[in-house]
Amino acid sequence: MTGEGAKPLILIVEDSATQALRLQHVLETEGFATLCAYSGEEALEEMNRALPSLIIVDYHLPGIQGDELCRQIHMNLTTRSIPILILTADETQSTELHGLESGADDFVSKSDDVDILLLRVHNLLRKSRRDATMIDVARSLFRRARVLIIDDSVTYRESLASELREEGCEVVQAVSATEGLRRLGEGAFDCVMVDMVMPEMDGLAFCRELAARRDDAEPPIVVLMLSAYEGKENVQLALEAGADDFVGKSTEMSVLRARLRALLRRKFLQEQNERIIEEFRVREMEALRAKAEKEAAEARATLAEGLARANRDLEEANRQLRETQVHLIQSEKMASLGQLVAGIAHEINNPLSFALSNVFSIENWLTTVLAEAGAGLAPDLAAKLDKARARIVDTGQGLERVRELVVKLRTFSRLDEGEFKAIDVKEALESILLFLRHKMSDRIDVIRDYAADNDLSCFAGQLNQVLMNIVANAVDAIAEKGTITVRTAIEGDMFAIAVRDSGSGIAKDHLERIFDPFFTTKPVGQGTGLGLAISYKIVQAHGGRIQVDSEVGRGTEFKVLIPRGLVG
Repeated sequence: MTGEGAKPLILIVEDSATQALRLQHVLETEGFATLCAYSGEEALEEMNRALPSLIIVDYHLPGIQGDELCRQIHMNLTTRSIPILILTADETQSTELHGLESGADDFVSKSDDVDILLLRVHNLLRKSRRDATMIDVARSLFRRARVLIIDDSVTYRESLASELREEGCEVVQAVSATEGLRRLGEGAFDCVMVDMVMPEMDGLAFCRELAARRDDAEPPIVVLMLSAYEGKENVQLALEAGADDFVGKSTEMSVLRARLRALLRRKFLQEQNERIIEEFRVREMEALRAKAEKEAAEARATLAEGLARANRDLEEANRQLRETQVHLIQSEKMASLGQLVAGIAHEINNPLSFALSNVFSIENWLTTVLAEAGAGLAPDLAAKLDKARARIVDTGQGLERVRELVVKLRTFSRLDEGEFKAIDVKEALESILLFLRHKMSDRIDVIRDYAADNDLSCFAGQLNQVLMNIVANAVDAIAEKGTITVRTAIEGDMFAIAVRDSGSGIAKDHLERIFDPFFTTKPVGQGTGLGLAISYKIVQAHGGRIQVDSEVGRGTEFKVLIPRGLVG
């Protein structure tokens, strides 16, 4: 875990890149260090490298689910004391109950206020630090929990006591906070469940008085605050006063029992950890002798393994060398392909200019003949000549479009080179719009708003792929008539490229997943779900980011931000 004075490290286990980034922003703004893992398997690998102070786990994960990840973490002696907070979009009490039963220390819905999430995080970290230094090693995990209930309502107190006895707890009751403090002085308890609102001394004052009386040598007592007033403000007051958790009295008993079990489980696990450590110390001397006997054999085995590893490393180096040679050959082929495309475009240009010149000459001649002959021509002949002139005009316009396409083709031949260089982003966008014009026809109007300076240093071919994906998606998003707005701008030290469409927009629950591989909202067979995932990785490799702004029925805007000071 983090050392003295260092920022607490929080591991975020979330398969949605968008949600993970949002959590990172909230937690790092609060002053924490963060680390992201996008699956349970990746989280376990991260913990092999560095132990976090706290783990935030999405309940629904690919592969290992969130509850199963909790169980695996608690099965390991090194990680079992790390507090775990489950985060989920499923707000049913059955999901909360299942998550707490799996070993999580707390449970927060994704729809909860950010302040509630931060309160839970601070509370778990505070209790974790306290538990790490104040443990009674004489107490065993396998014992009956002793619970003190303080509540001035006889009916609720008796009902709660009955539930806890069924849970296997030893229960003692008190009708006031004053009596509760006296009971605590007469015997040891594992947990106190105290009502927040009581005459004379309320639950908040009780917590403060308990903290003031507490001896550091004594084992910690878990405090669970109860209240019929379940607002955010009361949760904050309870946790700040020193309570370990807050539960509303309207909560189902099954959930309340699960939260109590989670608190007691953490307390007992800390005690068990200390007991196991003590047992390890007793056996340490025996282990040292066995270790000395093994060292000679291990040294010989290490030498043999070292030689084998050196051979494997040599084979791997040779394999990488062969792959590098293949990549170099492929790069040379791509460079040759770019030169070939540029050469073909150049060769087409001359005969194209010749054809255009002849077409325009014929058009001018026919125009002159029709003008000079006037009414002297037979009507049928005049109509045929006029029709021929119109077809020649159409042919000339078609050839002009071909010439424009040749120009853009030469531009693309330069953009497709994989090298790092400066490009004209406006020219790249115009080339893409030209290539997609057949899909837009007359149904889509394009609005352009380019910056004064459109030069950007980047990996040209990769950025071109990103822009092609985003503009093509904008075209596909417009079912009938609509507009696409293409804009470039300088925003601080970033070059911004924005593409907005007037299409149907993206549903809110899809926004978190649009950059996930193989996720697509298009009909089956019309999309692989890889375009935006690849684009996200390319922009990330440039040190930039992609922002998405969308609303159902009002269109979508993708904004690509690339650092202007990139060096290849």
